[in-house]
Amino acid sequence: MCKGNGQADLIFVTGYFGAPIVETAEEIAEKEGMELFILDRAIEEKDGRPIRRICMMGGEHAYRNLEYEAVAELCAAADEGEADRHAGGLVVACGDGILYDDQTRDLILKHRLIIAGEDESVDDLWARACRDAETWHAFMHFGSDEERLVRFKSNHAAQKSFFLQDVLR
Repeated sequence: MCKGNGQADLIFVTGYFGAPIVETAEEIAEKEGMELFILDRAIEEKDGRPIRRICMMGGEHAYRNLEYEAVAELCAAADEGEADRHAGGLVVACGDGILYDDQTRDLILKHRLIIAGEDESVDDLWARACRDAETWHAFMHFGSDEERLVRFKSNHAAQKSFFLQDVLR
């Protein structure tokens, strides 16, 4: 699914928890002849801590603030025409919750947005999410497999509703 005004300077890719967000962004960057930019990696390099540590120490809110700052910088550079220095633009791979912050979402929706994983089954997304040992989603680190699956499915349903009702309205 795609939303935004179609500007070619920035393409943001996010999606469901467990979706191949980075892989989707890589494919788009190659197809469009653009540079790949992995937002979480840039945040970690600037902050000096892994995302999981940022969330553990400052909570999700601290992480969302860092996401906003990074997206604001990318968008400001694009608005000033500086994205051209990045092979004709950037494809930005973002975490699965980036759109929950209204201000960040408003910035992103001024550009192109791709939602990865919409055609994948919950079971496929779950299998991929289970392989991500570094996820910052706390519910994936506690409880039995059954309990984690219940929480995962609840998260997926909430994301699906959010994407359809709030993002793509």
